[in-house]
Amino acid sequence: MSFIAQIKFLPKEVKRFIATEALLGIGMGIFGLVLNLHLLALNISPEQIGVLNSVGTLVMGAAAIPAGFFANYIGRKRVFISGITLIGIGYGLFGLGESMGIFYLAQIIQFIGISFLITTEIQLLFSYAKINELETVSYSLLFAVFTLFSGMGTLLGGFIPNWLPFGNTKYQWAVYISAIFILLAALLRGILLPCLNNSFDKGKSKLLLSNIRISQVFDKKIILITFYLFLAGMAFSTIIPFQNVIVKFRMGWSDEYISYFLTVNGLILFFASMVMPWVINKFGTIKAFYYVYWMNLFFALILSFNDISVMMFSTIFLLRSGCFTLLNNMIESQTMSVIEEEKRDFFAGEKSLLRSIGSAIASYLAGYILENENYTYPFLAIFVILFASLLYFVVFIKPIFVEKLNNGKFSFEEEIQKDVEDM
Repeated sequence: MSFIAQIKFLPKEVKRFIATEALLGIGMGIFGLVLNLHLLALNISPEQIGVLNSVGTLVMGAAAIPAGFFANYIGRKRVFISGITLIGIGYGLFGLGESMGIFYLAQIIQFIGISFLITTEIQLLFSYAKINELETVSYSLLFAVFTLFSGMGTLLGGFIPNWLPFGNTKYQWAVYISAIFILLAALLRGILLPCLNNSFDKGKSKLLLSNIRISQVFDKKIILITFYLFLAGMAFSTIIPFQNVIVKFRMGWSDEYISYFLTVNGLILFFASMVMPWVINKFGTIKAFYYVYWMNLFFALILSFNDISVMMFSTIFLLRSGCFTLLNNMIESQTMSVIEEEKRDFFAGEKSLLRSIGSAIASYLAGYILENENYTYPFLAIFVILFASLLYFVVFIKPIFVEKLNNGKFSFEEEIQKDVEDM
């Protein structure tokens, strides 16, 4: 069945989930562009920003395991909405703050919220989708909407400082506006999204928590996948948190031109997200991973050279960004799909912990590199990390995916036929 037909049969809960992702995307897009510029305008150094990011990702990891237990006890939706609310509060504190102490507090609150968000988001979405094949489609659409509206937010982030140049820095009101969008997303999702699964009812949750064995949660498959996501976290945080700084200083562009460029980047990410199901269906899961890995390695290697022109750098930067988003989405969706439903909350907590540790290490190293004005070395670092990730995929993750493909024959067409007959 075609991708468009699959979208048509998405449950209404999934459609509401995806529609409200637009507000989250706009808020995070604005914040992602202006935060580092706001901090730099307050004389916070790139190395301090790197440490701040490292602290945030470590807090996110530390909160991940408790978030998984909370999701089982009080419900995924409640933890999910609480996480979005905390992100909005953290954003607001960044706007209010003037000292590193306030920024650390804002970062801690924000990243506890992010931990709650990412520990519940995918499995909550998948529980609404219900069918395995629709899980991949739902995730693809969710990230596509996020990246599209994140690009719109990035574009707005380039103009708002000129429209409202008030406060401690000209970026302060842009930070406030990003917080408003996030809090609005929390409010609407709280109203529109049903509590289809408070994971389980309270009685079942208590019974589950009392009967779970360590061997069930920390089994071999989960351990192998979580370390794989540790490498993915390192790859993500080597470039993404600093891409506006890299573009600004590597190309010498103004804030407005950076916002244009990163808006185009967002459109590339949108396209990459939309084609993910097609890529997997066209080439098969294993071949798709191989092809996307090699494209990422190729583009990262080119960007690691310091003497390429600005035009070539910007073009390859956009291509690399799209390919990396495609790889990252494939990793996130496919690893969650191979985990049994009853283990997904615990797996989400564990993967967030390992991924956060990897992100913290990479953020600190990237901040140190950028402090010394080496704007191409992060791409060399990501080349090494991705190559190690590819080797790990071949040895440990590929057999898990192959087992799923051999044993998990999807009954999507049969399920759709049932839906049609029931209409």
